[in-house]
Amino acid sequence: MTSRARPVACLACLACLACLACLALLTLAACCPSVGPTPAVATDHCLLREGYQQLPRPKLVQRRSIYRPEFRKILSGWLMGVGDRFLHVFPESEDGERRKSVPTHVWARDNGAPVNTQAIWLTRDWNDSWGIDRGDLVRMAQDGVVPVLMLYYFGDDISPQNVIEHRDAWYLYLMKVAALAAIDHPVLVVIEPEFNDETNDSRTLVVNWPGFNEVVIDGIYLLRSLAPNLLVGICPGDFGTQDLELSMGEIAQYSDFIAFQEMRASTRDNVITHEFEDVTENALAYSYRLQQLFDKPLLLAYVAVSTFDREGDWPQFQADVITNLFDENFAELAEHGVFGALYFMAFDDPQHAGYFGEAEKHFGLADENGETKPGWDAFAEAVSKREQLLYAPGQHQRP
Repeated sequence: MTSRARPVACLACLACLACLACLALLTLAACCPSVGPTPAVATDHCLLREGYQQLPRPKLVQRRSIYRPEFRKILSGWLMGVGDRFLHVFPESEDGERRKSVPTHVWARDNGAPVNTQAIWLTRDWNDSWGIDRGDLVRMAQDGVVPVLMLYYFGDDISPQNVIEHRDAWYLYLMKVAALAAIDHPVLVVIEPEFNDETNDSRTLVVNWPGFNEVVIDGIYLLRSLAPNLLVGICPGDFGTQDLELSMGEIAQYSDFIAFQEMRASTRDNVITHEFEDVTENALAYSYRLQQLFDKPLLLAYVAVSTFDREGDWPQFQADVITNLFDENFAELAEHGVFGALYFMAFDDPQHAGYFGEAEKHFGLADENGETKPGWDAFAEAVSKREQLLYAPGQHQRP
């Protein structure tokens, strides 16, 4: 596209986005109460905002994901990839030079890992300045990379009260996501990773709240009504034995898949382990439990091991976890219904903050300059071994 043509294309995209937003707002206005603070009321089964109305839903079809043509194509292969921003911007060197920015999936392939999926996190404050637009998703899809959008709106602050208070704003956020992802290719959407977090004892836990089903199912229907290509799943964290059916049993029936995760770092005593097999055993046990509970395809949405070294050799531990989980136990994951696995971050992020403290800055398989760690070599080898089994859009035509 020439430089003269690009403004015209941008105006067309903006017009399309405006049309989608107007359609979505009309739908929401007709089906939902008006935006604005109203008191929450308690019922026997869940907390609902006064005046809450459930969006109209299509007839529930059990295991509907298995019969959707877009998902059948993906299930005919195997997804393996990494998460990060669409475009990695390298920092300036000491002499003021800066390497040319590169799409993360292109960098991965140039460095020996033929990935076919990439996760991109969209937080509550996500905006266009992050450098991701519909054209970027189209480019990924044309390159044979399935976009996975990780919707982290509520984050660590998730609670029944917070969900109720910000539900309408969340629906508007979902409309924006749908406008971004309305492309003629499959896009996976993962809703509220780790919604079942139990680390904050000062709030009511969503995992104990049946009303979460109603709110999320309405969101799933809203997403699909605006972007039929989306494949949507909920993402509990692997936090041991919980009554997941209470908070997501109904959501699972409306989902195309279920996602889950595994994270480790030296900064939290409750997750410190120097036996890399423990991570694999947990992932296998949790995937088996999810399969037995919900009978849905599973996505290992992110595995994260920080190389921040409080004790022991965590860079090597990261590599051992990846080899053991992504390579040596690949077949067993597939037996449990896992159709794809992603590593959390390609690059370290010095600005990253969260539950694991200083370790949050070192989850990458390479540093911010692109210097790879032992974990990258393990990852590239695992992906390369799966290359003949990976999902390839050109080889799996729509039936």
